[in-house]
Amino acid sequence: MSTYRITIDRSLCSGFGSCVELSPGVFRLDPGGKAAAVVVETDDPSVLDAADSCPMGAIVVEEVQAA
Repeated sequence: MSTYRITIDRSLCSGFGSCVELSPGVFRLDPGGKAAAVVVETDDPSVLDAADSCPMGAIVVEEVQAA
């Protein structure tokens, strides 16, 4: 099973919200309307689709290699 590390460039985020729709357990919109990650690492593969759906390219998901 893969583990994914999530990084959000909040300066690029437009608050579109597709990440929250595709992966609500991992992403939320903060009071300012910007995306925020609820967790930094997850094994939920939906984060890959969420990152791909970001129109601004603000979300980066990297696979974490096991030590």
